[in-house]
Amino acid sequence: MLSVAAQMLSEGGGEPLKFADVFEAAGVSRGSAYRIYIGVEDLLQDLAGEWLGNFVAYLRDLKLDEPPADWTILSDRIVARGTRYWADTAETLRVMPRIRSNLPETYSAAVRSLSECLAEMFDRYFEIPPIPGWYQKLAFYTQLADSVYSDAMRTDGRISDQRLAEAQALCRTYLGFHLPADLAPRDTAPASG
Repeated sequence: MLSVAAQMLSEGGGEPLKFADVFEAAGVSRGSAYRIYIGVEDLLQDLAGEWLGNFVAYLRDLKLDEPPADWTILSDRIVARGTRYWADTAETLRVMPRIRSNLPETYSAAVRSLSECLAEMFDRYFEIPPIPGWYQKLAFYTQLADSVYSDAMRTDGRISDQRLAEAQALCRTYLGFHLPADLAPRDTAPASG
């Protein structure tokens, strides 16, 4: 049902998604569909969670040729990678704004996984001091970039280099409130032996 819903959203021209249309197109009986999901909003939460889960996998694939000289360079590269993912999955924009404030567990787990992934990326290259609420701060960091991406897609239909630079500057500025400018690099030299 998720893949059918995603396809219907991308081909629907902005029309609201109807739950009955989704389960009928997926060949799922009404009773089975309602045993899986409460309705279309519930299905959209899982679709958004899946999108975030795929984004985490995409971020984990970020490989740097050499360790970044400082955390701002790593932040810029993470944000640029996010821009490419957003551009490649732009049709999902119609799902993301419909996320409810009482987030279901699948979406909450995806947000936690994204924060953990970002924490691991920063920790791979830098000695991160104890920062109260670090995972929540990283979740907000991604929301800042997402806000720029979403606005760019809505107004321009794409994420321009200027909007990428805006997202990078916002994310660097926000993290600058929490990370020291001279964050110690982690020793990433290969072990000899």
